Amino acid sequence: MKRCKRILCIAVCALMPLALAACSQDRSMAYSRAVETFSTGDYAAAAEAFARLGDYANSATYLAYSQGLVLYDQGRFAEAEPYFAKTRSFMYGAQRYQYCHAWALAEAGQYAEAAALYAAMGDFEDAPQRQQYCLGCAAELAKDYETALFAYEAAGLCADAEDRLYNLRGQIYNRAIELKNAGDYQQAIDLFNLLGDYLSSADQAVDAKEHLRDQTYQQADVLLASGDLQGAYDLFSSLGSYRDASQRAADLASSLGIETESEP
Repeated sequence: MKRCKRILCIAVCALMPLALAACSQDRSMAYSRAVETFSTGDYAAAAEAFARLGDYANSATYLAYSQGLVLYDQGRFAEAEPYFAKTRSFMYGAQRYQYCHAWALAEAGQYAEAAALYAAMGDFEDAPQRQQYCLGCAAELAKDYETALFAYEAAGLCADAEDRLYNLRGQIYNRAIELKNAGDYQQAIDLFNLLGDYLSSADQAVDAKEHLRDQTYQQADVLLASGDLQGAYDLFSSLGSYRDASQRAADLASSLGIETESEP
């Protein structure tokens, strides 16, 4: 009996290395298949495969990265961020972590900080468009209409940039109309010019310019009546051929002893 037990023990000991080798070979093959699945872009299936492999080779890193990519591809960047935080030194882990973090900052309304992070990513995926989008949001909040307008245009189809651009143009147009009605013609002109051919912006700009010239002419008359010849001269000179502004400027130049180009 003892002899049988001894023989059995020897047989088991002899077979153990073979069993371990077979197990190791099986895990190696499973790992290779998991890596191949990952390379096809089926990250959910790859994550399941790497999860079964435990701590074999680089399975844990692949698992976290795959889980992050599943969420990333679904646009769930806040949820994906922790997975890429674990895999920053793996593949594009650092860039994807930064991308997710920038997205989270933008969602929190920290647009300037988000734009800086996107800018640091260079041309990674749509980071340049995301940067412009965040710059536009920050500028809109600061009522920097010009910067916001150009930033949203550069953002293209990123997020709701098109809707924001459409709404912003409407805001700018309405503001320009308000300024024009309030007699602040120069600011109104600047905003209408910024809008280009949006609605009646071009015609509104021309009309505002006429109002501005008339306003300037009247201001020159007021200065002249108050005895401020130099001030009146400066305003009449700025009006060019509007009404009789050039003649009145010439008359004032003569009174002030100012030589003009038409004089010898």
